[in-house]
Amino acid sequence: MSRDPVPGDDVEFDPLNEDELAGLGLEPAPLPVLPLGDEPTRTTAPYLFPTERFRGEWRRHPIRLVKGLCLIAVYTGLLITLAVQRLKPEYTTRVVALIAVGALLLAAHRAAHWWFSRFVLTNKRLMLIEGVLTRRVAMMPLLRVTDMSYFQSPTGRVLDFGTFHLESAGWRGPLRRIADLPRPNELYLRIVEEMYEPAAVEARLGASVAGAVQEALYGPPLVNYDGWLAVEVADEDGPVAVSPDRRFALYPARSYRVTITIAPFPAGGISEPLVVTGGVAEHRVRFEVEIDSDHAALRRAAAAVPAWHDRASSTEFTLGPFSEDDRLSGSPWLWVRVAQGRRTLQSIELEADLAAGGGERG
Repeated sequence: MSRDPVPGDDVEFDPLNEDELAGLGLEPAPLPVLPLGDEPTRTTAPYLFPTERFRGEWRRHPIRLVKGLCLIAVYTGLLITLAVQRLKPEYTTRVVALIAVGALLLAAHRAAHWWFSRFVLTNKRLMLIEGVLTRRVAMMPLLRVTDMSYFQSPTGRVLDFGTFHLESAGWRGPLRRIADLPRPNELYLRIVEEMYEPAAVEARLGASVAGAVQEALYGPPLVNYDGWLAVEVADEDGPVAVSPDRRFALYPARSYRVTITIAPFPAGGISEPLVVTGGVAEHRVRFEVEIDSDHAALRRAAAAVPAWHDRASSTEFTLGPFSEDDRLSGSPWLWVRVAQGRRTLQSIELEADLAAGGGERG
């Protein structure tokens, strides 16, 4: 008769396998680190040396511009009030106009100053670029940063901005306090990662570049789909018969409709499986459908066809009527192609038998 184990017994337990551990959801959550910068803007590029690796640049939070404009508005209102109360009436209009023009110019300068100012991070240093008419560039090497912190007021927490404080032994300058930087928590992690885990930054940068090259060469990632591609041909009198070897009669004087359907089931006409695997899973799939041919008059540019996994979607192309200038001859071929991101996934071939006559079907 067996009994339940009690404390003190030597009990062996089978170790959990990888699948069981994965089911517990113990994977660490990814850190909310700001993405790597792509290329420096024209404001920043002149201040980077060739071997320096650009990591990103950030404009001050818009709250900084709002605070500056509000301060200008308050002082402008006070000056106009004093002008109205203290000056003689014959001078009031001119002085008020001068105050208003000066306030507008000052506001424009403040807006430009906010727009062109940048906080810059590279693999070597932090930089602060400020100024429009005059320019001030301050920097601090990452190796000299001994302590870094940021502060968020209640308003800063709501609007997501904060003030950074940088400490460095024997280093004094404008980078000791940088106010109104956006997304301070993510930016803090981004700087700390650059300081203490530069290898991780390089690895992520390499993966980003590889992904960008892959997308540039082959298009965006494929979206999985399991369904059918169907092609139907019709003319002015209704459906056109297509033989088992996929030939149909084409009267140049008539107008034809080629209906292309993408559905999770065979939709009639000529159908071929349309299966995409190894990609990403999405509810909506975007395909591009085109008609190619060995005769230019039969070609039709690609059209976007959104498809779903639970219902059919279709598009329609019109062919004809054709004139002698279209130079149709022999037995033209048509290729109905379906692609995703410049990659052809399925193709249905049709052969048109040119029929003589006035356009009436026999």
